[in-house]
Amino acid sequence: MAGVLPRGDRLPSLTGLRFLLAGVVLAGHVLTLGRFFEAQGVYEAADASSMASAAAVSSFFLLSGFVLAWNASPSDTALRFWRRRVVKIFPNHAVTWALMLGLLMVTGTAALLPVPDPGLGEAVRNLLLVHAWVPAMTDFSSVNPVTWSISCEAFFYLLFPLLIRPVRAVPARLLWPVIALVAGAVVTMPMVAMAVTDEAAPGSWSPLSTERWWLIYFFPPVRLLEFILGLVLARAVQLGRWPALRPAWPLLALAAVFAVRPELPEEYVWGAATCLPVAALIPALATRDIRGRESRLGRRGLVLLGEASFALYMVHFPVLYAIRVLLDRRTFDTVTATVLSVAVSALCVAVSLLLWRGVEVPMMRRFARPGGRSTPPARPATPDDRTAPLRQEDPAP
Repeated sequence: MAGVLPRGDRLPSLTGLRFLLAGVVLAGHVLTLGRFFEAQGVYEAADASSMASAAAVSSFFLLSGFVLAWNASPSDTALRFWRRRVVKIFPNHAVTWALMLGLLMVTGTAALLPVPDPGLGEAVRNLLLVHAWVPAMTDFSSVNPVTWSISCEAFFYLLFPLLIRPVRAVPARLLWPVIALVAGAVVTMPMVAMAVTDEAAPGSWSPLSTERWWLIYFFPPVRLLEFILGLVLARAVQLGRWPALRPAWPLLALAAVFAVRPELPEEYVWGAATCLPVAALIPALATRDIRGRESRLGRRGLVLLGEASFALYMVHFPVLYAIRVLLDRRTFDTVTATVLSVAVSALCVAVSLLLWRGVEVPMMRRFARPGGRSTPPARPATPDDRTAPLRQEDPAP
């Protein structure tokens, strides 16, 4: 794959991948926060779910950088870019923020996380997406807790117009040294956090102190490294510098990381251990799409669900919270709890499609660009839709 690849190459596999990643987060939260199972052994066996969810979030950050760099146009302006980003993420955020805050006010209990109901300050910081900057669980897990990652994304989007220019300026021969440098920084950050933060107090509910957990997992400048890695990987693929790597190899590496999970320091469970295999998987999938190879991830159904993955990510916690409160925190036998978990997951997907179609799509169409026309009018899906290109509006979870 020599030369510079055209920017408009279609990457439907990455859109389908977004749904799978959102599904991993959904499944992990339904299991660990829903707590429908009365058998405690289920939760002990599900210890890997936190690592899987963390890997999915890390993948979102990598994908965000990759897709934005892939679709970036030199003629675009910072103001236009920021406008599209705000219109993409804020309507869904505002709706789910209001929904979750209303549920908390009505029920008067924080049933899923060990944090009190948010005060005015926490609620406002969450709405403004600056709460991930505060090293307190009452802030970064406030209202709709999953929005800490959107707080990180907002920081990435703010910097993107400044970052994309130097990334474009990197000579092709230096791309791999830059990739190695950024990847090395990602892997090193947990050691830095271990050096500058205290251990968890004896008897703490978490193996990591809140300060260390925040610095490793929630702090936007630390997670910016994964976003930058995605930018540089996209540039490597565009310039034909990515090797012909089958997706099976990164997936095997990822499986190996999960296999050694019991031996990993807890600090590496929260993204650093899985980042490099995922960072290799994304361009491997992209190059398959570029070459026109069939991909299960690029099928129409998964692409459609991938388009709604941001809505799924945002709405699943309020839905899960409401159901948990309605059930009065009851637990069930394994069969009943399994059926209930599947039903709750399906309900979350259904609600996310409504949110996507009813809020996200109309807002993007009306406000994403000056003049109120950002996308063509909606039309019924056709077989060709499965190869619809990713657009700059798409890379949020």
